[in-house]
Amino acid sequence: MVRSPKLTVPKTILERSHDAIAILLLVLSFSYFIINWADLPQTVAIHFNGSGEADGWGSKTVLLLLPILLLVIFIGLSLLRKIPHQFNYTAVITDQNALHHYSNAIILLSWVKLEIVLIFSYLQWAVIQNALGESSGIGLWQLPAAFLILLGTILYYVMKLRK
Repeated sequence: MVRSPKLTVPKTILERSHDAIAILLLVLSFSYFIINWADLPQTVAIHFNGSGEADGWGSKTVLLLLPILLLVIFIGLSLLRKIPHQFNYTAVITDQNALHHYSNAIILLSWVKLEIVLIFSYLQWAVIQNALGESSGIGLWQLPAAFLILLGTILYYVMKLRK
């Protein structure tokens, strides 16, 4: 097995911007959740069908899972950034091309992390809005659109890495 070179890749302005936006969204999501906790009914929608309509119900304490899971994913993806030499690449990594491949993979990771934070923040907001009676369902097009954006980002960077 060929070992990829270990390099320290400095954070770019784009990555710092992504992290700042993601952290702001995390703080806003947690704050929104805490502010609305007392107003939430004891039973809330916790599952939505393909049309965005509520079809599963549970205790409002289940809503704690979204912000906690989001924080775990954010921290995990942030830590993953430190080991680009252990990622799988479509090309053989050499001393000459390592920085290029690592940088692109780290930027992809940064975009994916931001997009996941956006998706989870939206989900949490939509579920709380639904529980408070401010809306019905979570919207039909938002989640497929978010999925397509996430998939498009991944495909773009995978194609970029293949060049």
